[in-house]
Amino acid sequence: MRAGTTSTGPRPFPSSGLLHPGVLVAVVLLVLNDHVFKARWPSWWTGKLSDVAGLAMFPVLLQALWEQAFQRRARDFRPSFAVMVGAVVLTGLCFAATKLSPAAGDAWRWALGALQWPFLALRAWLSGVRIPPVRATAHTVDITDLLTLPALFIPLWLGWRRAREHVARIPAREESSLPP
Repeated sequence: MRAGTTSTGPRPFPSSGLLHPGVLVAVVLLVLNDHVFKARWPSWWTGKLSDVAGLAMFPVLLQALWEQAFQRRARDFRPSFAVMVGAVVLTGLCFAATKLSPAAGDAWRWALGALQWPFLALRAWLSGVRIPPVRATAHTVDITDLLTLPALFIPLWLGWRRAREHVARIPAREESSLPP
């Protein structure tokens, strides 16, 4: 077996949670749903599908950003379940606010529009057309979207497993460093 691996796979590193197949599927599903499915089959279900996919991946993204910002040495890296819990709580509170409050929904629309603007500007610049201004995205304040909040158990479970697997590897590393 290679150094740094165990029978359960490679050692986690900062932001490695983003590479989990469930997170990658959620990202692909979110992009496909927002840019293809909603246009072709607009319905209550496509709206909820985006919410579920976003709730499944966004806390993992927040945790990855935290890990990149505060983990200086990858060798000493330990995934934190507490950070994931914080990311899940923050995501749930912000999501609920945007679904219940028109003011929070407007803030979200403009924030997302600002995040999308660099890509729209680059596309316009490469096409030789005028660069568009920042525009708010579409958003619907809909209390029924709160039915998708249980999707937050997905990143919570992934974060728990990731932290638990790291703890389970510690004895394996100590054993492998002992001489035969």
